[in-house]
Amino acid sequence: MLHIVTALPCEAKPLIQYYRLNGRQAENGFRIYENEQIRLIIAGIGKSAAAAACGYLQAMTAKEKHIWLNLGIAGHASLDIGEGVIANKVIDAASEKQWYPAMPFKSPCDTVQLITVDQPESEYLGDYAYDMEASGFYATACRFNSSELVHVFKVISDNHANPAQQVSAKMAEEIISAQLDSVDALIQQLLKLNALLMPQQATPEIEQFQQHWHFTVSQQHQLNRLLQRWQARSIEPLNIYHYRLEKNSKAVLQLLERRIDKLPLKFENS
Repeated sequence: MLHIVTALPCEAKPLIQYYRLNGRQAENGFRIYENEQIRLIIAGIGKSAAAAACGYLQAMTAKEKHIWLNLGIAGHASLDIGEGVIANKVIDAASEKQWYPAMPFKSPCDTVQLITVDQPESEYLGDYAYDMEASGFYATACRFNSSELVHVFKVISDNHANPAQQVSAKMAEEIISAQLDSVDALIQQLLKLNALLMPQQATPEIEQFQQHWHFTVSQQHQLNRLLQRWQARSIEPLNIYHYRLEKNSKAVLQLLERRIDKLPLKFENS
């Protein structure tokens, strides 16, 4: 299932209408809308609220893996109002922690570096987009799935010429509605990628690794996720020979992750 996290009802409304999502009774302070394929939660403003919403959604189906998408508005110094962008880097301003969403597909719009701040941004320093939720969303959601299936889509709502104080709920709803084609293009790419990664049964590669090294249950899950990422990003099969000199399972996992991070992106056709 695709999990969408928005901060505000005005950000969620275009998606609720476009995907014909049905509302559930409010649960523990969250309003949730869903159909057979998509579940959307309105989290409230701020990274802590976004993190809590992610945790709540995951707890509803704790043993399942989901696609994750944070959608909302953001500011930027110079980008046009209404432009849709996808984060290729998420930065938390307070902690300076950074995350790098992986995109083994063609992005339907431009990508940007996104900084999450604790208060509305007015100076727009550097070539960054600014929001208040993405780092809390990303830090939590990437615990539940690999970075290829955790993404942030923002629509520019304010800039130097049009400050954030002028943004209204009606305006936010309108500019997100205008970007629904790009949003849906991203969602279809993620659904396609998720279908490729869906099989959870043991693969020959997993069995080969387990014959050479002992993996704890937690490490087996980590190994499975890494092999799924390899499949998503590489056109070449994985060769266990390259790991023969590693002394233990921890070293194997670390080397495998480093190799995956260095792989060129494998673009899928739209």
